[in-house]
Amino acid sequence: MTVPQRHSWQPPEGEKLVARAPVSFATGAADRVRGRRWFRDTERRDIQAELPDWPTGPAYRLRSRTGPVVRAVLAVAFLLGVLALAAVSGGNVPSGSGPGGSDSLGRSEDPENEETDFPVLWAAPGTIARTLPWELDPARRPDTDVTHLVLTDRRLLVLGGLQDPRDPWEEVLWETDLSTVATVERRPFSVGGRDFRITFTDDSWCRLTSLEGESLVSRLTAA
Repeated sequence: MTVPQRHSWQPPEGEKLVARAPVSFATGAADRVRGRRWFRDTERRDIQAELPDWPTGPAYRLRSRTGPVVRAVLAVAFLLGVLALAAVSGGNVPSGSGPGGSDSLGRSEDPENEETDFPVLWAAPGTIARTLPWELDPARRPDTDVTHLVLTDRRLLVLGGLQDPRDPWEEVLWETDLSTVATVERRPFSVGGRDFRITFTDDSWCRLTSLEGESLVSRLTAA
């Protein structure tokens, strides 16, 4: 393990820091996967127990279909109420989106991985994504810790540390050469559109999220 640095990490001389932002594995937002995430191989098996040195984490199950049904019933009731109100008010319909309106996620482009399942790690044995650190999982790391994704002109790194102004420190948890990154894609079907997926040249991938990652994702996409 790298010795923690008591200051913000900087690349060595000759290497340029391009962008960095706090990141974590993403969290499902659709009804059946809300608040959940899974780690899969290409056969869609759970591989948490196979990941080296990972501590035990929560074992999630898909949510029941009751929630969507209830929302659908409420939406119909809302629509009927609006129509009834319009009839007695001369056609003046109040504004507002009602259930599932303005805060709707819209239509998923990848429902198999966003609605009926939500893998944040997709990795066959021996692939790059399997080497990612467990600290990226907010369900495993301490609340006081944070992970950053760092892009340089040579590498992609994950840093982990304690963001305490009295005694800050961070260390390199993971790194890979930029040549191993195949694509970086935004995933708009997510809360605030903050998710993005990094696919490596061996076809393994991870799905991450960041509140401050706009510049990082833009730079990664262009790299």
